[in-house]
Amino acid sequence: MKRLFAYILFYCLPLLALAQIQWPAGKKAAIMLTYDDGCHTQWDHVVPALNEHNFKGTFFLMGCYLTEQDIPQWRKVSEQGHELGNHTIYHACNDAKADTLSGHCRALNCYTVEEMLNEIKIMNGFLSAIDGKAQHSFAYPCGQHKAGGQDYGVPMIEQGICSFARMSDTEDLIASPSDLNPANIPAFTAFPGYKASQIIPFIDKVLEAGGAGVILFHGIGGDWVTVDTEEHQLMIDYLAAHSEIWVGTFSDVLSYIQQQK
Repeated sequence: MKRLFAYILFYCLPLLALAQIQWPAGKKAAIMLTYDDGCHTQWDHVVPALNEHNFKGTFFLMGCYLTEQDIPQWRKVSEQGHELGNHTIYHACNDAKADTLSGHCRALNCYTVEEMLNEIKIMNGFLSAIDGKAQHSFAYPCGQHKAGGQDYGVPMIEQGICSFARMSDTEDLIASPSDLNPANIPAFTAFPGYKASQIIPFIDKVLEAGGAGVILFHGIGGDWVTVDTEEHQLMIDYLAAHSEIWVGTFSDVLSYIQQQK
């Protein structure tokens, strides 16, 4: 028995240690703050709050909501070091209705994988015209990844169309490099009316694990799927009080982890 214990101590514990994410600059964990749909309240309430602490966020934009007047605003957000991500053009979900003007079905089950990938490619072009970047990350609309019943996330990643794809509605986190699946990045969703006291336990869970966690927001202080500005600020203040947490963009943090695989 002693010999077995010595074997585990000598051979297995180093492997367990190597499995942990080795964070840079004394950091002990990472949180990725992500914001969907290009809600205008994100300019007013999110970006200033992030900038105050030099935090970097990720904003997943959908093409059908973008206007000509929005482009300079989002370009400025990108220039400040934040990330713009791909959330498709039409935000197709399984429960979507037919477009009342064109009659075209925008439900996800009406798409083929090829049609969805083409739409994502076109949205990448829109984003590149705004931020000048060749590569973008992706967020599945409604967290759903099957077009016409077929998974489109894996081929999207395999073909290099997007770098990483975020899911939703899960409290899972990335605790080691081996957990990283670029086509299926988990995210804790802040639902309408969520308070900081409901979000902070997830941050604590990530910190305790020494891992990486994604938090998903929509409108802050307005728009839709709204979290109050004050509650969002309380969460930001909590992160600011924990300098051992890296608050970085979706792509920056995940790329760092991927390099350790």
